[in-house]
Amino acid sequence: MKNARRVPLFVGILLALGTGVLLLNYLNSLRASVTTVEMRHVFVASRDVPARALLNDSFVAEATRPATEVDQDAVTDRKQVDGKYSLITIPAGSVLTQSKIGEGGADALPARLPIGMRAVSISIDRVKGVAGLIQPGDRVDVIAVPPRVGSEVPKASAILRGALVLAMGNAVETTSATPSPDNQNLTTVTLALTPKQVDLLASADLNTTLRLALRPPKESIRAYPAEPLALGVPDKQPAQAPPPAAAAPPATVVATPAVVATAPKPAPPPPAAQPLGTVPVIELDRTEAGSVRQ
Repeated sequence: MKNARRVPLFVGILLALGTGVLLLNYLNSLRASVTTVEMRHVFVASRDVPARALLNDSFVAEATRPATEVDQDAVTDRKQVDGKYSLITIPAGSVLTQSKIGEGGADALPARLPIGMRAVSISIDRVKGVAGLIQPGDRVDVIAVPPRVGSEVPKASAILRGALVLAMGNAVETTSATPSPDNQNLTTVTLALTPKQVDLLASADLNTTLRLALRPPKESIRAYPAEPLALGVPDKQPAQAPPPAAAAPPATVVATPAVVATAPKPAPPPPAAQPLGTVPVIELDRTEAGSVRQ
């Protein structure tokens, strides 16, 4: 009877030990994963920063973020912020980047363009532009959909990842988080791209249908690679056999009218014969008829 009571006790002890071992292994794996994550020292907006605001201590704070969530142009030195202004509205907690800050009075588009980049605009409508929710300073993916060729279904490709939006239509800045009504029917989007990306986008704009996909502000640009663009080539039509030669029409016999002989025309009368014994005599410019004695 005592042994029967001890069996559940032993089973409970074994289950508790097994659960403890599994929990310990799980905690160790979490610690190992945390230690392998590379952290990066950056500067963030301590509160909402309006456009054209001087970035002083009340707007800037230091923070550490995983390196995979930080853009390459993130501000890592305080000197990069001193004396700079916000070019767009920066939400609280957002990492400060070189594309979001600039010198005072830098309102023109070239001043907002990062070094080594080019500004290029594409036509876009309300649906393809994420219903007008994209704002200057956001990052988007550019998706190209080639035209249908025959019965083959076209394959969409994300040809550009994390392209910086410089302007929406004629607006190069947004002072509020709510999109303006003018952006609901936007016509152009200006992006900052490398020269090679400009060539790719120009070719895709002529040969495909373009769409924009809005990216999260904290997602790394390198989270997903760009995809190659494959344009469909129409299948070659098989050579057609030459049409058969038309049959020759049946020969027709044409009756030839009978030729009726006609009497020959009378010959013209012979010229009058000169009298015998006369020959022309030429003397200077006068011609006379002379006689020859027979």
